[in-house]
Amino acid sequence: MMEGNNSTEKDTESLSSIIAREVCSYGSEQMGIYPKKVSVDVHEQSVTVTLEGVSHPAELELAKKQLSRSMIQEMYTELFNVSNSVLHSRLENNLDKTVIRSFFTVDPQYGSAVIVLFFGLK
Repeated sequence: MMEGNNSTEKDTESLSSIIAREVCSYGSEQMGIYPKKVSVDVHEQSVTVTLEGVSHPAELELAKKQLSRSMIQEMYTELFNVSNSVLHSRLENNLDKTVIRSFFTVDPQYGSAVIVLFFGLK
């Protein structure tokens, strides 16, 4: 858990809810993705956010070909890389942690994505 030794499951659920809300808001505003399901896995210094149902129907069709899959992955990765400071700022404003780095990967064939966030002390 990120909150320290005195954290309870309630704290983790609250933290997970905050992260899920901010990731969804960031995703829709900055990346044009609207996940159907969001799962947040909180660890001591990192968080993994799984986003299911992010690919548009046309992307799912295109993703049947390897070249198209690679292009879709590259597009989303670059989009995340140029805009992730927005997500970092949102999380830092709501949590007592600093995001020191993050990465994003998408599997366009299945329409799922993962964001991994690494935290340091504020």
